[in-house]
Amino acid sequence: MMIDLNQIVEHFLDEALWQCRNEGLREDDAVIRFLNDRNQSTDARRAEVLKWLRYYGVLRGLTEGDRNAVANVIVDFADARGPMVSPFSQVEILEKFNDLHNRCTLGVRRNKDETARNLTSLTSKALWCCYPEDIPIFDSYAQRALWILSRLMGIPQPADATVYGRFVSVWFPLYRGIERTLEDARLGNYRYKVRVFDRILWIIGQPR
Repeated sequence: MMIDLNQIVEHFLDEALWQCRNEGLREDDAVIRFLNDRNQSTDARRAEVLKWLRYYGVLRGLTEGDRNAVANVIVDFADARGPMVSPFSQVEILEKFNDLHNRCTLGVRRNKDETARNLTSLTSKALWCCYPEDIPIFDSYAQRALWILSRLMGIPQPADATVYGRFVSVWFPLYRGIERTLEDARLGNYRYKVRVFDRILWIIGQPR
């Protein structure tokens, strides 16, 4: 079955862009600013990270101690980035995701059955704060949309990859195919094209 993904993006672009600009933009800008401002105290930066993670609902099930530990890990990771050079390649993004995911996982207690907590969504959102122009944000709705589109468009998923690895392996070829459509005058001064595409996937993947 052939589908025109650019037409789909065009159809949802206005709604996705409205959501990006009106739902969470203030929180997004604040956490990015605090992570990049080392003149702020560690407590202030950690508090801003926690506020942002709560806003996006990715701290559920974590104790207060675990939440603080994760926030500290994210601040430390941001400080260790060095110059703001974006990890443009898929390989680099996965390396950075795995690094941050491992740090976050070590910072929280395991489940009662000793399995690790699922921090995929949390890690991808935290990594996006560090590289907001390049990182695909993992979300169950976006994942659902990607799996459907990948089947319709014949894009294979690597069987041996992690959840985020499979997500990125589908996200990138789709994004490259529609990136020019996102270079629309309607975006104006909104910088984060990847966020617009993530929001389009989120809209498509909703149960309704």
